[in-house]
Amino acid sequence: MDKILITGATGNVGLSTVRLLLDQQDLNYEVLAAVRNVESAKKMDGLGKAHLVNFEFDEPATYAAALKGVKKVLLIRPNQVSDVSKHIFPFLDQVEKSEVEHLVFVSIVGAERSRIFANHRIETHLKKMNIPHTIVRPSLYMQNLITLHGQEIRQNDRIYIPAGAGMVNYIDARDVARVVVELLTKPGHAGKEYDITGQEPMDFYRIASLFSRELGREIKYARPLTIKFIRKEMNEKKGMPFIVTLSLLYGAARNGKMGHISNVFKELTGTEPRNLEDFIHEYRHSWMK
Repeated sequence: MDKILITGATGNVGLSTVRLLLDQQDLNYEVLAAVRNVESAKKMDGLGKAHLVNFEFDEPATYAAALKGVKKVLLIRPNQVSDVSKHIFPFLDQVEKSEVEHLVFVSIVGAERSRIFANHRIETHLKKMNIPHTIVRPSLYMQNLITLHGQEIRQNDRIYIPAGAGMVNYIDARDVARVVVELLTKPGHAGKEYDITGQEPMDFYRIASLFSRELGREIKYARPLTIKFIRKEMNEKKGMPFIVTLSLLYGAARNGKMGHISNVFKELTGTEPRNLEDFIHEYRHSWMK
């Protein structure tokens, strides 16, 4: 049986991909979940049935064992990895020498246009290599409103994002995983690039109103200046590469570059992606005081 290797298997998209693959009744692949700590990963819901393999981008000694017999790879760059030439390119070199027949890379919206993004450098490097691959560029994840901004909403009743009056089109990470599964298990996607967005762009004033209605208290959109946002994130000990990436994304939204709609999700899955209002309702407990 051939193998699919999922990097970033404990993250939003990676974990959802593992779960969806394992739920397929006619899956003809063994699912390998690449994790930093096998024992901890065993306790995560959804990973228990996968084959867990020890893997770290900054430890090349883990590459060969993780790639043994692998035909498909999902590549997700960890947020903390900014030096891709040191920690991602060597892995891709190993992939190129292996039996891998197709790699799917989860990039980020707009990465093809901005050299500042680490994912831009990965995309460029991939295109120079002899690896059949597909690039997926999701818009902002709905889950960011929990993991990155949940505490601010819960404790201070505000959305603290420097996007001005710009529009964003959030996508649920679980829907990105649905697309990834299609790309990994169905032929015809090598050499393709897909933007994945939600159903409807909206500004953060409207998003704040959705939160207010669902939570039963007023949630305001603070609309800080970018420099204030950066200082706040630095005070919270966030990594500078991650802060810069977030600032660039929100800057793109402020400048009107994040509000487009892509129909790729429906074309590939036959259904509409989840909408933000339903997501907020589903996870309302995340923002309750």
